[in-house]
Amino acid sequence: MYSNELVLDMGYATTVIAARGKGVVFKEPSVVAVTKSRGKLKMIASGSEARRYMRSRERAHGVTLVHPIKEGVIENAEAAVLMLKDFIRKAIPRRSFLSPKLEVIALISCGISVVERKNFENVLSAAGLKSPILMETPIAISAFLSSDYNLIVNCGASISDVAIVGPTGIITGCSVTTCGNEVDRKICAYIADNYRMGISFTRAEELRIKIGSFYDNRLIDAQVSGRNLVDNSPHQTEITANEIFPMLCDVAMNLADVVESVSLMCPEKLIMDVYHAGITFTGGFANSYGLSEFLTERLKMTVNVPKTPEDTPALGALAFFDDREKMYKML
Repeated sequence: MYSNELVLDMGYATTVIAARGKGVVFKEPSVVAVTKSRGKLKMIASGSEARRYMRSRERAHGVTLVHPIKEGVIENAEAAVLMLKDFIRKAIPRRSFLSPKLEVIALISCGISVVERKNFENVLSAAGLKSPILMETPIAISAFLSSDYNLIVNCGASISDVAIVGPTGIITGCSVTTCGNEVDRKICAYIADNYRMGISFTRAEELRIKIGSFYDNRLIDAQVSGRNLVDNSPHQTEITANEIFPMLCDVAMNLADVVESVSLMCPEKLIMDVYHAGITFTGGFANSYGLSEFLTERLKMTVNVPKTPEDTPALGALAFFDDREKMYKML
């Protein structure tokens, strides 16, 4: 028996699907391998299977890897529909003819426009998810928190949301492109400049996750493979955590500046409530070793990171199925 109430969190790097009563039931990279046939895209594979296919020697000519979502908006609607249909098929069992219609809460960035919201609705509808409820990610995260007023940061791969959320929704907030991908771009540029080696964003991301740390004395290193920029031959080098540290700090400091700007827009009567609640930091970047301590020192506010920060938005949104009156009040 499957749940007909789902939460869909579709970002640049990862798509998370959670079901009421079950929690997270699906998590895959938000990528699809496609080829063009008669002017239309044809899907070859999706998620981690698509990444494996693109790395294999058997991949067909003309197949490309597409990220349908970028900076919180639908960049390629056709690819997004193909990917989403396949993800839904994998996430829930086959439904019978008499099965009830799926009810979906789809998470979106708090800074997107009316037109971009409509694009999301069109893609979800084309994928078979009719009448979705669009919910800003900071609102979903707030369901996890006990305080009435919360400062929330959700740092994803290509966009970050920073918002103050109250009982009636977002009080003030914004979306910025200070995010995990920015660190990965810096890593790629650093390795190219210092080691004359080219690596992909995927390799840079793996390196950041493996050894990235906000402690400048962490003694850890990793081997990274790429192509020699001089003769294009295979090349390998060793990168230390201390080399990654300045790049992480640059991005975190920029994000801290955004948090301070949003804090300044907080109504004066709510400042102490927000201060005592602290900052809740979610998203994949929140897994960075030592991030909460680094930002607590920088912002002079307690920074709290949930146990599974990348799943928190989807799991938080599930709670609104149990309190629809609260949900409609906050949307």
